[in-house]
Amino acid sequence: MGPDFQPDVPLGEVLLYGVLNPATIIVAYILGQRVDDKSKIILAAFGGAISGSALLYLLTLFRLFDGPTLGRAAAGAFIVSLVAGFVYAAAGYAIKSRTGGEK
Repeated sequence: MGPDFQPDVPLGEVLLYGVLNPATIIVAYILGQRVDDKSKIILAAFGGAISGSALLYLLTLFRLFDGPTLGRAAAGAFIVSLVAGFVYAAAGYAIKSRTGGEK
């Protein structure tokens, strides 16, 4: 019995799931506002990427939307979420700093 080949995962959808994942956006932004030092922005981005991956896992588990197809590319979606989460966390940190939020 040979391996069961699945269709390729569209990379554009992986990119969109990573960049526009609502869990990544919300968590990274909120954690970015709570950061007290610039060096901790990457930790906020990591938290956002983990929450985005958890959402993708739930979509895959319950077979919602394109979750079952994109579940195969979870590592790629995590890396894209980490990069996007860094941008969202940095935006949260910058807005907090500009508005005079406590550090």
